[in-house]
Amino acid sequence: MKALSSKKSVLMQGFTVRDYVKEFGPAIKQLATWLQEDKIKYSETIVEGFDNTPQAFLDLFKGKNSGKMIVKI
Repeated sequence: MKALSSKKSVLMQGFTVRDYVKEFGPAIKQLATWLQEDKIKYSETIVEGFDNTPQAFLDLFKGKNSGKMIVKI
């Protein structure tokens, strides 16, 4: 008798934020609680001045930012 061959499969599926609009309220409350409790951390790179926007954009794609890249005008 022949042995059955083993097959593996995987499914990759994307989503958009709009798929979860009704969960925004509860999610924001939960995330705020976790932030207050220091259970999650975040980082930002803040660049000052509108004139620095092009360089901030270029730096973003060079990986020169830590966390979210923000331009403060």
